[in-house]
Amino acid sequence: MKKLMLPLLLFLLHASLFGQDMKKTTVAQHYKTSSFDVAIFPKESLDMIPGTRFTPTKEEVLIAENLLATQLKKMNTHLENQHNSPVIHKNLKKYQRQYFGYFDSKGHKILFINSFWKDEVYADWLDGRIMVLDGGSYYWQICIDLNSRKLFDFYINGIG
Repeated sequence: MKKLMLPLLLFLLHASLFGQDMKKTTVAQHYKTSSFDVAIFPKESLDMIPGTRFTPTKEEVLIAENLLATQLKKMNTHLENQHNSPVIHKNLKKYQRQYFGYFDSKGHKILFINSFWKDEVYADWLDGRIMVLDGGSYYWQICIDLNSRKLFDFYINGIG
């Protein structure tokens, strides 16, 4: 009987793992123009973003993209981690971005933007937040306060 239990247990484990219906579900709304290529994540997405969440609108993304185009250069004067890699504000069109919305403690609408180089292929970039250690300016994040129209918490990955 014991000899029969192990094969039976292995068969049941195998059947339960491979018998699952693994349909791919896209979480984010893909929004692409001639100027940008972004994913807009709904407030229900599970991405460890602080505070009460909201789903950014296309209009809010347009505001944010305009702010990036006009204000990012001023924040990027030190060119941190951009020695032998792209200068971020000069290459905005070459990054894909993921947009997440949350309310801060003052009730302001904040957009958290996660950015990564387009040439890197992330087939699942619409399914969840892309997280990479190091990589220099190929990977960066920034927040935008939609109420004050200010950029803050600009972070560029380290070089490893």
